[in-house]
Amino acid sequence: MEAMGKIDCHHHIIPQFQQEHSEAIKLPAGASIQAWSDEVSLAFLDKLNIDTGIISASPHGIIVAGSRNEVRTSVRKWNEYASALRAAHPERFGFFAALPDLSEDQDGVLEEIRYALDILKADGISLWTSYGGRYLGAKEFAPVFDALDRQRAVVHVHPIPPRDVPFFTTPFLPQPLIDFPHETTRTATDLVLSGRKRQYPNCKIILSHGGGTLPYLSDRLSALSNNLFSGILHENSPRGDQIVEDLKSFYIDLALSGSPNILDCLLKWAPHHHILWGSDFPHATAEAEHFDSTLENYEMDSQLRKMCYRDNALALFPRLRSNSH
Repeated sequence: MEAMGKIDCHHHIIPQFQQEHSEAIKLPAGASIQAWSDEVSLAFLDKLNIDTGIISASPHGIIVAGSRNEVRTSVRKWNEYASALRAAHPERFGFFAALPDLSEDQDGVLEEIRYALDILKADGISLWTSYGGRYLGAKEFAPVFDALDRQRAVVHVHPIPPRDVPFFTTPFLPQPLIDFPHETTRTATDLVLSGRKRQYPNCKIILSHGGGTLPYLSDRLSALSNNLFSGILHENSPRGDQIVEDLKSFYIDLALSGSPNILDCLLKWAPHHHILWGSDFPHATAEAEHFDSTLENYEMDSQLRKMCYRDNALALFPRLRSNSH
């Protein structure tokens, strides 16, 4: 098969200034900060034939303890670092800008959205699945989505541990194994059933890791929401087939999701023009290489592969079209 330059929509970086201050980062027991440098990222891009990586903050690299001003400073420093890295390698990197905590500093969030998109010209915005124990459909976060919708922003949503739940739910179950995909499903469902997804159609939202468990559970949650739990819906909630329609309106990255079992389900469920390639580098580098290999060997027509590897991303990130070949 002829090599095809990919666009990696799920590529983390952990700058040295965060590695040096790792004690300020809320690391769960059993997790660690991976050594990272721009050279390490570039080598990974070359190894997996990736033209461009759209970088985002590590869940363990930007969630810092401290005052409101300290968090704002940390987020701004990361965004300016990412902007400088993209400027140094404009064909190899784009970036999703980081934000302060939506539940604790909404003024800071709105200012950082403005600065990141208007001044730094970020390629998009990165959000976590929850803030302060609330998922993204919470009414308190509506002003944030209003701002993102006005900017027609691309938003990458990455799972983090739910509030007050230990990183290891049992000695054999660290949260990334099972809970992270479920957190993605929870926040996506919250966005849909709250009516937020339909309310802000210009905000293009990417879900991580094959969309969590949405492809598998969407019919179940739609049926139960329409019948057994219809009382949870309100006047702005979608009804009937609109629920599945709204769930399918998300974009989905393939980070750690290139196995035949996942792809069989995902490709039957998701609109093909909404599927994006992703790695989850550097937290799961060996695993990313494994799933890239299984994806390469998965039977798929060349046009669909080209869509998933790059063309769908080019539609979301017009800046990269000049780099396309």
